[in-house]
Amino acid sequence: MVRAQRVREVTPVALAAAGAALFLASSPAAMAATEDWNSKTDPLIAWEDGSRQALAFGTSYTKEGSLKNHTNYKDPRAGGDKVYTETEYDAYWPGGQGGTYKWSGRYGMDQSARDNSGSWVDQYDADYYADIDGIEKGRVYSKVCEDQSWSPDPCSKNPFITFSL
Repeated sequence: MVRAQRVREVTPVALAAAGAALFLASSPAAMAATEDWNSKTDPLIAWEDGSRQALAFGTSYTKEGSLKNHTNYKDPRAGGDKVYTETEYDAYWPGGQGGTYKWSGRYGMDQSARDNSGSWVDQYDADYYADIDGIEKGRVYSKVCEDQSWSPDPCSKNPFITFSL
């Protein structure tokens, strides 16, 4: 006995939808750049008098017209002064005399909440750059500090990651 097979008609709309899905699935990952900085086993450290005051590590990335930073931070001495992270941003754009390209200087800053629980805490920061005409590059600076009431806050080094935009 021979069974009749149903033949599905493939319409131009179905072909276009399938092509768009294939294009999106195969788009290069270069549309979003990501770079890790430090790690849980080798964190960024704020030192004071030879003691670790604050720890952090994270990932900086670009996404949907923004420079973003996901930070994990903690107080290595739970219950002491609270610790926090600070993220700053910089843009390379034609803002110089005659439209020459230059770094704008750190123009935006985010700080996390203060915490002294001794547990790793997540912090997400972002700065929208897509409305800066002619921007070519962006930088994300990260540091961790201990919040001290009566003296300057001890902070870690302030490394940065540069992204081509």
